[in-house]
Amino acid sequence: MKRYWLGAIALAAAFCPGCASDRKEQQPVAETPYRQPLVSPGAQFGSLPPAVQNAVRAETGSADIEDVIKTKVGDRAVYEVRFADPQLFPPMHVAQDGSVLNRDMTVAVGAPRDRSEILFGAGAGGLKFEDLPVPVANVVGPYAPPGEVASIDRQLWGNQLVYIISFKDEVRYPKLYVASDGRVLKEGHK
Repeated sequence: MKRYWLGAIALAAAFCPGCASDRKEQQPVAETPYRQPLVSPGAQFGSLPPAVQNAVRAETGSADIEDVIKTKVGDRAVYEVRFADPQLFPPMHVAQDGSVLNRDMTVAVGAPRDRSEILFGAGAGGLKFEDLPVPVANVVGPYAPPGEVASIDRQLWGNQLVYIISFKDEVRYPKLYVASDGRVLKEGHK
């Protein structure tokens, strides 16, 4: 009985007009316009740092994203998020820390403070000189060399984001309070 079935299968395979080997030779290969791997907007959004994702969600909810472009502004990574409906949601620029930026790369909406920064002080926040917005970094130079920076704290004073820069030699270089637009503030927040 086994021989009968094996013979029948072999005979069917021999006379099969649509065998896989014949099919490849008989069907023409369709040309495709696609030459590069496709990346979906969802995959692009998913690869963004969590702080950037949170900022986009907070500002636009679940708006359809068309594209995400990563660029460098100075030493900072900036993400330009383009939406499917640019009339309703114009392109959004977001710094790696989650700060929403204006077109001139000044901070429009500061990133929320990290909970560890609130609990443990500026050093736990992890801000480095390279993390400063360009207008703030440009202000620090005349006050003290960037190598003299001991710590950087970011605080929201009302609706204003302020960077508090402490230096290693506090006598020679007193603490500096700088608004995100580069204005030097005279005193600390009261």
